[in-house]
Amino acid sequence: MDVVKSINLFKVYHSKENVEALKNVNLSIRKGELFTLLGPNGAGKTTFLRIVSTQLLPTKGEAYVLDYDVVTQPEEVRRHIAVVPQDVATYGNFTPWEYCYYFSLLRGIPKNKVPEKAEKALRAVELWDLRNRTCATLSGGERRRAIIASVLASDAEILMLDEPTSGLDAVARRNVWAVLRDMVEEGKTIVLTTHIMEEAEMVSDRLAIIHKGVVVAEGTPEQIKSLAKERFRVVIEGNLKDLGFTEKSNHVVRFGSKYIIYVKNEDEAIELVRKAIKKGLRAETAPVTLEDVFVEFVGGEIN
Repeated sequence: MDVVKSINLFKVYHSKENVEALKNVNLSIRKGELFTLLGPNGAGKTTFLRIVSTQLLPTKGEAYVLDYDVVTQPEEVRRHIAVVPQDVATYGNFTPWEYCYYFSLLRGIPKNKVPEKAEKALRAVELWDLRNRTCATLSGGERRRAIIASVLASDAEILMLDEPTSGLDAVARRNVWAVLRDMVEEGKTIVLTTHIMEEAEMVSDRLAIIHKGVVVAEGTPEQIKSLAKERFRVVIEGNLKDLGFTEKSNHVVRFGSKYIIYVKNEDEAIELVRKAIKKGLRAETAPVTLEDVFVEFVGGEIN
């Protein structure tokens, strides 16, 4: 069952120069999955999320949440969703507990069930010990986690999270990932935007790469990675000339004293590693990552 769906969705921002933020976007997000919109800044990810969460009207096309039209039935849509915007500030005099408690009440959760849900959400993002401190005294990452906790406690069917881990350290980010996966296992549907490749690869059931308002690839992380022309990467530290390569060779990317060489298959990768080691170079190989595929699709144009 598709719980979020867009059909030929366009969004144009009118200013001195008309900007097409979304161009003919067709996406279907299934019940009980974590679907990620992955793209660089300005790709159109937030615009899509704002449209399906009824915060922004599309220029053309259709969008539905649980078969409710986001334009003509926004109140019905809002009853079933909870949103973490990208740039949201906390109320300084609110505590994390108050965020979870009062926002849950506003969503209509019975008062006798609110404390349990609030505690579960705060423990999930590791804020339980800070639950009674005002947000004004918390760090930026802790305030961000308070916002996330309030959404987790809402018990909404569909969670829409716009770059939720932005500004979090590595440990906090991974804790949030674990919480999101647990919620999917419980039957929630999550729509996530991010520009963090590892995040998209680790948490997504399916994802769409979006660039300049256009969906350029869609599928599971493994399906997306299978679209790469070269399936393996070899990282070498040292002089490439000893291996017959130069910095300008095809499929070679330089990072300081290290180079990534992309090859078609594992046999080629292993043979290249052997040659490098015989020449006294440091080398290792692995399958291509989601980031490699992303750069192949949009990186050249961005650069």
